[in-house]
Amino acid sequence: MTLNDITSNLGSFELIDQATSKDAEAGGSAYDWQPTHWLKFPVPESYDLSSPPWIRPEQVPMSFVGINVVDVENGKILPSMTVKIKSGKIQSISKSTVEHMQEKDWQSVRCQGLYLSPGLIDVHTHFTASPGQPNGQLVPASETQTALAATHVLKGMLWRGFTTVRDVGGANRHYKNATEQWLIPGPRIFQGGPVMSQTGGHGDDGADSDKPITGCCGSTGSGRDSVVVDGVEECTRAARKMMRAGADHIKICSSGGVASPTDKLDSEQFTVAEIKAICDVVRMMKGTLVTAHCFTSPAARNAIEGGIGGIEHGHLLDDDTLKLMAKKGVHLTPTLIVQELLSKPPYQAMIPPQSREKLKLVIDGGYKVIKRAHELGVNIGFGTDCFGSMQNVQLSEFDLRKRVLSSDVVLRHATVNGAKILGMQGKLGVIQEGAFADLLLLSANPLEDVGIFNEPHKFVKGIVKDGRVVRSEIRDLRVEVPLV
Repeated sequence: MTLNDITSNLGSFELIDQATSKDAEAGGSAYDWQPTHWLKFPVPESYDLSSPPWIRPEQVPMSFVGINVVDVENGKILPSMTVKIKSGKIQSISKSTVEHMQEKDWQSVRCQGLYLSPGLIDVHTHFTASPGQPNGQLVPASETQTALAATHVLKGMLWRGFTTVRDVGGANRHYKNATEQWLIPGPRIFQGGPVMSQTGGHGDDGADSDKPITGCCGSTGSGRDSVVVDGVEECTRAARKMMRAGADHIKICSSGGVASPTDKLDSEQFTVAEIKAICDVVRMMKGTLVTAHCFTSPAARNAIEGGIGGIEHGHLLDDDTLKLMAKKGVHLTPTLIVQELLSKPPYQAMIPPQSREKLKLVIDGGYKVIKRAHELGVNIGFGTDCFGSMQNVQLSEFDLRKRVLSSDVVLRHATVNGAKILGMQGKLGVIQEGAFADLLLLSANPLEDVGIFNEPHKFVKGIVKDGRVVRSEIRDLRVEVPLV
């Protein structure tokens, strides 16, 4: 048999003429869209030079038919509903009918037996502290390497079901814009720029001393992850610069930390006057709030007196302080998984020996405080504080919280409660008309066992962010933006 005989039997390629296809002429649907990588000279005068070529067309309108809606606010299931999403938002929620599977201009997805839950919200992340750094470093020395590595971390967070994250030390508005425009597939981002620390505080890396330190909030000297300021004037100026740079919130360090070996855990950092100056700037420049890295009650009370709106960690807070937080509407974001990881190999090597002694003080306290805070009416957010090579263990926070609280309560932490912290009530963390279409399709009820989120291969069947499908094991639910 000759080569010609073989090729004639195989037949010829079937090519799609992208330049003249109906979708191309119409601009293409979200599924058929291709970024512009080539233009022919001369370029048409009507070509829009100001529009980034990676901007996608509007999402395909979808309806999830026969799905069980998870009402996280009321802790109940709304059975056999049809949820329609269009233009990145939830358009309607109604009882399912047969006609919903045949509606014109809607991609209808049969979802009997599945549960529709709001996308998860982690309000304490450090996604610029990427995995794989040599010698235990938490942040790469190169800002370029940081940005490139963050793309991997952000994809992973979205793959795990976190459709929204708040970065509390390291990220800037450029990351936020990139995921919003889908230049980088990733969660919706709220960021505050670098952490603010006093000299000798949790965010001071000691770069001008003989023993520089590293920590999740310590500076590398570039000013990307923390800024050291002292006095009302410096605090005011730095806060204004951070708000000018596009910060949604500002985080300060008001007590010592575990990972910073040069400060005592129970130290009180920043004066009330300094904290008030920062809070005044954020309020006047229309930010959401100032939140404080803080473990102890005296430091928390200073921060609350100064006007902060949130406490991060808080694992040593007493009842009186928790009652004050509930009264004043100050949010609490405990971070259980990070302390558990750092207390055991292999992650134990990421902190110096003196920090391990401080860690022992906060581990048991975290579980006690999260339970008492719930009982006393404090709004509790879901935070993990995972950094570096811990990022992939992010979902384990669910398993730890359900040791002391019921699944429906923990799910509220990661949805509606987080939305309150972000100032996004009714827009994030809920399934209701007008909310963002950030959704998870599950094969089991998370109100019965919130631990299913930590088995994503088994129970998470679809992930939608901004109305765009990024992960799917469901027939007729096409992936628009793959996370590979």
